[in-house]
Amino acid sequence: MKFEKVKVDFVFVILVYRNFVDLKECIISIKKRVKNFDIIIVNAFFDKESEKQIKDIADYYSCRFISIENKGYSFGNNVGIRYAYDKYDFKYVIISNPDVVIQSFGDNVKKCTADIIAPLIITPSGKYQNPMIAQKCSLSELLIYIGFKRNNKFLFLLGVFINRVLREINLLVMNILSYDSMAIYAAHGSFVILSKYLIEKMELNVYDNNIFLFSEENVLAEKAKALGAKTVYLPSVRILHKEDGSMNLSNFSVNNELTKSNIYVYENYLKKKFRSKEK
Repeated sequence: MKFEKVKVDFVFVILVYRNFVDLKECIISIKKRVKNFDIIIVNAFFDKESEKQIKDIADYYSCRFISIENKGYSFGNNVGIRYAYDKYDFKYVIISNPDVVIQSFGDNVKKCTADIIAPLIITPSGKYQNPMIAQKCSLSELLIYIGFKRNNKFLFLLGVFINRVLREINLLVMNILSYDSMAIYAAHGSFVILSKYLIEKMELNVYDNNIFLFSEENVLAEKAKALGAKTVYLPSVRILHKEDGSMNLSNFSVNNELTKSNIYVYENYLKKKFRSKEK
């Protein structure tokens, strides 16, 4: 007997590690703002108590629930994407943190022809997290990599500064020309919209399971770029991200997960691309 997939426009994959406190508000905002969707809650296992709390919320709001070993952001979201592909006939998968609230959504998403859609994401402190990286820059990538590799804060900050300047220039042009959207290089990972076409082209392996946390955005951007996929910043979709995801620069250290992931991504994705261009 052939299994018939559930047909929806959007499947939300919400990876949760302990944080059941924000999960309710996230789900409520989805139900309020989005039409024709379903939600998959992926529990990155911490303990039985938090697993029960998260499952109870999923059951109460009629969400699908799966519990997996905690192997990080990339692994958990890849599991959720594969589950969505097996169970649903969808147009988009939306990767969402549990600590976000959808403030506006609308029909512009379905009208957008991009394979990756980056919404306007704002933190409670007023920081805008998209575009994560407006324009690819090999120099800034190299400076950030050397900064992490050598524990050189100056070089790291210089690379970050270059990215911020490019971002502000791109946003200024967008505002002057009154564009509704803008092509960008990388979308912030707290809330990102992926087309079914892109997921299939990536053979359901959207993220790199070798990365536990951080730099997933660069992996997605490089994979999409290699496939000729388009990433677009669409500010008409507005998201509140409660957790301020900007890095605390005072905690710069070569021994943390951020350092490991940045070095790994440069050496396995960005460096190869840079060398191929030189040749």
